[in-house]
Amino acid sequence: MSDGRVVLKENRIMMVSDEMGDIPAGNTTGLGLYFSDTRFLSAYEFRLNRLQPILLSASVDESYVATFQMVNPVLLLDEGKRRIPQQSLSIRRSRFIYGGLHERIGVQNCGHEAVDIELSLRVDADFRDMFDVRGYKSQYGGTVRPLEVGDRGMTYTYDGRDGLIRRTEVVVNRAPATQHDGALTWHFHLESKETVTLVIDVIPVIGENESTLSYLYDDALQALQASYRRWHDNTSRIRTDNAFLDRGLLRRSQMDLRILLEEYDTGLFPMAGIPWFSAPFGRDALISSIQTLMINPEIARGTLRYLAQQQGRRVDTSREEEPGKILHELRYGELANLKLIPHTPYYGSVDSTPLFLVCAVEMMDWLNDQDLFVELLPSVLSALKWVDQYGDSDHDGFVEYAERASGGVRNQGWKDSSDSLLYPDGRPAELPVALVEVQGYIYQAKVGLSRIFARLGQSAMAERLSREAAELRRRFELSFWLDDEQFYAQGLDRNKTPIPSITSNPAHCLWAGIIDPERAEILRDRLMAPDMFSGWGIRTLSSNSPHYNPMSYHNGTIWPHDNSIAAAGLRRYRHADAAGQVIEGIMEAGVRMPDYRLPELFCGFRRDTHYNNGPAEYLVSCNPQAWGAGAAFHLMQTALGIVPDTTAGRLYLNPVPFGQARSVEIRGMRVGGGKLSFKVAYNGGRPEVEVLEKPDDLDVILDEPPLIT
Repeated sequence: MSDGRVVLKENRIMMVSDEMGDIPAGNTTGLGLYFSDTRFLSAYEFRLNRLQPILLSASVDESYVATFQMVNPVLLLDEGKRRIPQQSLSIRRSRFIYGGLHERIGVQNCGHEAVDIELSLRVDADFRDMFDVRGYKSQYGGTVRPLEVGDRGMTYTYDGRDGLIRRTEVVVNRAPATQHDGALTWHFHLESKETVTLVIDVIPVIGENESTLSYLYDDALQALQASYRRWHDNTSRIRTDNAFLDRGLLRRSQMDLRILLEEYDTGLFPMAGIPWFSAPFGRDALISSIQTLMINPEIARGTLRYLAQQQGRRVDTSREEEPGKILHELRYGELANLKLIPHTPYYGSVDSTPLFLVCAVEMMDWLNDQDLFVELLPSVLSALKWVDQYGDSDHDGFVEYAERASGGVRNQGWKDSSDSLLYPDGRPAELPVALVEVQGYIYQAKVGLSRIFARLGQSAMAERLSREAAELRRRFELSFWLDDEQFYAQGLDRNKTPIPSITSNPAHCLWAGIIDPERAEILRDRLMAPDMFSGWGIRTLSSNSPHYNPMSYHNGTIWPHDNSIAAAGLRRYRHADAAGQVIEGIMEAGVRMPDYRLPELFCGFRRDTHYNNGPAEYLVSCNPQAWGAGAAFHLMQTALGIVPDTTAGRLYLNPVPFGQARSVEIRGMRVGGGKLSFKVAYNGGRPEVEVLEKPDDLDVILDEPPLIT
């Protein structure tokens, strides 16, 4: 629950209500029940004697079920002659999502006298496309059929212009006394201590399929709970002696990841964020997959397979598609089906394709799953070809991007807002642009793939990729280093002129390993200087920049995923103290956020230890968000010094203190063909590690890995 909204999601169905649990008719804030980018409920209002109950509390602790505890306002009965005091009736609304919305409303008479009550539910469905609801693209709608009413509910039907029939089926467990224009009314006589219960199931249906009306409240709840048990059973168990981390930040992050997952034929895939980005995004899913390999590698498996399936096959400038390119965003609604938006899928991302290669390398490092690698090999080779041909269209050795599709994205790196790439005088950088971190990802991918191909006996391919990576690194240092600033440029513009903003982007290049070790020390010092490091984390833009704003989306805020990558990069270059400061700052920010949730981003104000101020929330952000939740585990991996290299039969483990934890225990972490479990005790000196179980063919080395760049 955040910003007065309560959000529940399971697979492709999501409900966004107000804090009362209602979807007010005519709301302009996008509240509704959504399925495949279409709003199947635009109104859902519960009333007691035509009055709104009084909310005591709303709880979404388990992420998949919400409970609203309410009481009655003062009720006047018998034409005002009889007065029922406030808090005479207890009202509890419990709901979850599984194939649809399932809600149970219980009303108990806690007073001493019998009472006659009227319960009512107003329901409506407008079938608006998500992009229309958000105001991005008008929907020239199809036809809403007349409402069908039956003894146990009603059906709304919409004939879309895309040829699909969409239905919202509302089923109730008790026949209403009246039904009129979407309003259902029941009358009950309640003796003292008597309870009455309504059960409402709302099932969205697309096409001619039959709805799953046999799969209602109780059966659906059991199936959903079983699904969550399977998720927990297949996820690494992490315990620390710090309750704020253990039962707060880490538990919340794990639950947030689960609510964002969808299951396709290709496996698990994390949606980017709730509510408006509950859709496949290539960049977000790949980074989230890399972040979460230590807790559940099935996310990476499913993500790689799904994105390989959707990989670009032809040149289509209207969607920025090119052979081998990995998608940016995919939508399913009527506007997408009619090709009125480019997200079918849309490929306007310069970093999704190199990150696909990086994720494939990371998957092999963790699992040594050669069968999956061979399965993905055609897509890997196709992605490499895109990098070298389409990505580097001017053949200067760097991958650039330019906006080509109408209605697409101008800035196509992870900082994709319109003002994230500016010259010092405030002008937007001239496209095409080669972003600094993208070159790092390409280097990282080619070095990693070279190592894997060599171990698989493909020496010619390995040597070629190694040569290309070395040449890229040489050219990178010559072109991106700013002598005056002693830092790396954010990118090169169309004239190959460096864009001299001091940003967090080069920290990704530490993670990638492309940075010269001597310059890595200079980079570390600048990233940790007061203009970049706020005390809570590394800012996206230096506070000395003329464009700095601690409340700007990409020009001064702090992003946990960005910091998790920076911390991993600092640790890679043996700067453990600096990495520890970043880890400590982000984790402390997380435990001080509402619900212990690491958000998509938060404001970049300086941490004031004198007044013990907390981190300032960003007003409008995804909550939860996949790479925000994944950051907690990426930071944990970095703090524990876990560096897998299973194609060589080894794993490095070298913990440093973090998060005020005195002990950490990891059980059931999947590595190679088995599981690794271990304990870490921090006793003021060097952490003591006890390995509890490991695969027989894996050597666990309690040290830093060699510094290979």
